[in-house]
Amino acid sequence: MRTRIKIGVTLAAGAVATLGLAAPTSASTQLESTIAAQAQKAGLNKSEVAGLQRQIDKQMAKTPGGKQIGVNQVAWRGGKAVMTFPLPGEKQARSVNEPLGALGTANCSYLWTCLYEHSNFDGRRLTWSDCNFENLANWGFNDQTTSWHNNQSRGTRTHVYNWTGSSWAQLWVSTAPSASSNVGSANNDKADGLWVC
Repeated sequence: MRTRIKIGVTLAAGAVATLGLAAPTSASTQLESTIAAQAQKAGLNKSEVAGLQRQIDKQMAKTPGGKQIGVNQVAWRGGKAVMTFPLPGEKQARSVNEPLGALGTANCSYLWTCLYEHSNFDGRRLTWSDCNFENLANWGFNDQTTSWHNNQSRGTRTHVYNWTGSSWAQLWVSTAPSASSNVGSANNDKADGLWVC
């Protein structure tokens, strides 16, 4: 009897290795627990969680190298770049642990600079905490910025650019702390890159 069980376990392990199947890792189990806890805290039902997951899967397919860190967030470069999606029923993106602010209020964390998809700091929020030039096409966010919040350390600048087809043309410069709820029709949905810091 023991020989049969041992052979069965060995064959099953071989099949898993051959087919590339694996048991859930502790990281995936931890993410599932995080998502379940955040969904419960935000009062989300299964359909709403599935809708957020579709958005995240689509984003991660556009911008490889990301890691889902919550029910509505994806991070890159060890958490130095984060995209947050609005929770169902809300216009403004925020993590589940962030307080729900007044509509039209910038909500970029201290030492970060943020771009928002829509006016009044609504829609997806893309944030950075490190000093780099960022091509927004790498994040699936080019030509999609309507408002911004520079909440880096006082005096730190963020330069935002449009790609003209042959060069980077500066659209605006922000000096922390500052924000704009609408970049205006001349600059709306034209941001293609930015230099953070």
